[in-house]
Amino acid sequence: MKSVFSFFFKLYLAILFIVTLLIFYLPILILLFREDTKKKAFPIFVFWSRLICLLAGYRVKPKFAYEVPEAPFVLIANHTSFLDIVFLYLLFPKHPFLFLGKAELLKVPLVKTFFKRLHIPVYRKGGPNAKKAIEAADKAIKNGWCVIIFPEGGIKENLVPALQPFKDGAFRLAKNNSVPLVPITFMNNHELFEDPAAKKSNARPGVADVVVHPFITRNTVISNELDAVKGMAFSLINQPLVEQFYKA
Repeated sequence: MKSVFSFFFKLYLAILFIVTLLIFYLPILILLFREDTKKKAFPIFVFWSRLICLLAGYRVKPKFAYEVPEAPFVLIANHTSFLDIVFLYLLFPKHPFLFLGKAELLKVPLVKTFFKRLHIPVYRKGGPNAKKAIEAADKAIKNGWCVIIFPEGGIKENLVPALQPFKDGAFRLAKNNSVPLVPITFMNNHELFEDPAAKKSNARPGVADVVVHPFITRNTVISNELDAVKGMAFSLINQPLVEQFYKA
């Protein structure tokens, strides 16, 4: 019964996503075609995410350790589910942000338009396109955007919820632009919505537990080596996962 419910719930979510996307598609597209109106599209994404959560039966229960810094900043989080992206709009509705995400999203119909016009595609093979991604992220921060990066480099389905080693990109971006880092731990998103491509993956409504950690200050980012800052962030994000899932 559980697998049957999960199947139909995933189907319902897919339909919900497509229908709501089509509703908001035109106004978002119009706003994204001009640099000076892009941030005006952000509240629409926030409303869209709230609508999806309301109709799907999701509620976010955040635990903020401290207030978040003023924008811009680099936000980093563990990545275990598609819901991570949706919930971030609910967590930071007043801090316009964009994602550094895998370039494969440029192949997804409809989504690719938003992704290309607003977010920053990351090409795994590097080269000139990788350099362009870094330059685009630097420019976004200078224009007041917050930038979200999942430093594990993607969802490692067979290893979730164990935190995987972090890549350097997020920390180099923060150091190069002298901005704070805001670390987040998504505790149970993987239990609410697993990889939809897997036949027996779980999907259900529920409450998402999220820990927003004390931010790593601008001065700390500047005054420490990249590996040291990366280690601080890893420890913060990993600690609640260890305590909940791996503590003996």
